Amino acid sequence: MICDITDSIGNTPLIEILKEKYAGTHLYIKLESFNPGGSIKDRVALRMINQCELHNKIKPGMELVEATSGNTGVGVAWIGKHKGYKVTIVTHDKISKEKLALLKHLDANVIVTTSSAPAGSCTHYIEMAKAYAAVEGRYYLNQFTSPYNSEAHYFSTAPEIYQQMQGNLDAIICGIGSGGTAMGLARYFREHAPGVKVIAIDPAGSLYHPHKYSETHQRAPWRIEGVGSDFIPDIYNKDYIDEIYQVTDSEAIEACHQLYVSDGVDIGLSSGAIMAVAEKVARMGYYKNIVCISPDSGERYISKLSAM
Repeated sequence: MICDITDSIGNTPLIEILKEKYAGTHLYIKLESFNPGGSIKDRVALRMINQCELHNKIKPGMELVEATSGNTGVGVAWIGKHKGYKVTIVTHDKISKEKLALLKHLDANVIVTTSSAPAGSCTHYIEMAKAYAAVEGRYYLNQFTSPYNSEAHYFSTAPEIYQQMQGNLDAIICGIGSGGTAMGLARYFREHAPGVKVIAIDPAGSLYHPHKYSETHQRAPWRIEGVGSDFIPDIYNKDYIDEIYQVTDSEAIEACHQLYVSDGVDIGLSSGAIMAVAEKVARMGYYKNIVCISPDSGERYISKLSAM
């Protein structure tokens, strides 16, 4: 029996897709949109809030502050409100209209800054969150430095996948935004199934791909939300990632449409980027069973999906 709405976070479905399209390769997708807040970030928000409470860093009545492109903010907003906190979310102008409306619907105070602000500058969304939280009664959760971010995936997402696949998987493909998903999955599978490869996707223009392969970073804007970065978060370690593939906005949007047509599965933009890379990897024929992480659904990006 579920005694609290937060108890329904996790245990999301994992289904096979694009059956028989690639000889010798099976593709699976884990649908994190089935979490009550609609994304994989429910896991992170719950872990961060619960652990901060456990270590007496926060208590109901305080104001929780988070910097996010949207989904972590949604998770913090609904779980925070449910637990008796005020919530302020600092985001940037890449956020979709749908996610922005949802944050406001959840009674979060939302501060929007420019996505073109350089990392470390006073108008960058992370620096603005730090400054806003530097007041008594406010607490900055900071997914980019919090160990609880990757722990959420180490203790829940990864073992769920291993159990659902009955140990029969060869590679996992995920995005890198804050780095929590990739780091939690990589740590778990290094310990429990070291033969499993962790493959990440990175939007063209982001820093992770050139950082991994010691290339010059050609910074350029991208529209895919929730993945990519213009700085390297403290919790991220490139050595935990086996491969990183770059993907364009157009490849991501095309993959979203194709999966809906072929399998009736509605996925968001970062999921589309993951699927675009998954099909490239599947064509290579290196892996028999590939699991793709789908962070959320397309309903959060309708305004972007129709415009791109």
